[in-house]
Amino acid sequence: MKSYNIYRRKLQTILKRAIKVAKKDGHEICGLIAANGRKLELIECRNKVKRGGSFAFYYGEVRKLVKETELLDQSIVGTFHSHPVSLAIPGESDIRNAEDDSLMLIIDCTNRNAKLWHIVNQKAKEVRIMPIS
Repeated sequence: MKSYNIYRRKLQTILKRAIKVAKKDGHEICGLIAANGRKLELIECRNKVKRGGSFAFYYGEVRKLVKETELLDQSIVGTFHSHPVSLAIPGESDIRNAEDDSLMLIIDCTNRNAKLWHIVNQKAKEVRIMPIS
């Protein structure tokens, strides 16, 4: 099973924020995953959707972040979002809307955990997260 490194502190911060937002109004948080090799960086974005149970990105914000990550010798390799009341498993629409051969981190706000998935050919395969300091 493939594995990727994610900074423990950043993952914990994103998890806490997702739980707080879910408790407040049932909304999801979302963001991009940047990579330099097997080290992943989570970059939170604004959620364009104003109702619970969904997320969408602002095109201009994503374009700006792609340029910024390229300057840091990184590339965008996927997305992350929270599931306020469901497991950290991608749903049909999550998989359908994902870029092929991308990563997707899903945060389960109820069980307070996150899982990383590799999306290829409309199928999701879990990959290991290795938290680092």
